[in-house]
Amino acid sequence: MYDLVVIGSGPGGYAAAFRGADLGMKVCIVDRTAYLGGVCLNVGCIPSKTLLHAAKVMTDVSGLTDYGITYDKPIINLAKLNEKKDQIINDLRGGLSVLANKRNVDFKTGTAELESNNKLSLINVIPWGFL
Repeated sequence: MYDLVVIGSGPGGYAAAFRGADLGMKVCIVDRTAYLGGVCLNVGCIPSKTLLHAAKVMTDVSGLTDYGITYDKPIINLAKLNEKKDQIINDLRGGLSVLANKRNVDFKTGTAELESNNKLSLINVIPWGFL
């Protein structure tokens, strides 16, 4: 039994869960993936912005020719670039997990369905804990 069950672990979800826990509620987050952060952190905003940042730096550097500074054409190591992107995602996931653990917020992987005003069914639940 929980005082608050938050469906979805994106920025709105984990913020709501953390606030509930800070107010003394027993809280659980349910998400269909095994990771906190939702689409934004795991496959959307953060990965995209990481790759866009690398592209911006390459563009900025190429603009230095007006200042008399020239670089060779970039060599892109996609494996290394993806490794860096994954490291950033994992670091942010880890930070969210620490914040959730400090607040004793439970996390379950699965989907949720409202049965009534005060009853929620969890479907395909895998109690991963925080990864």
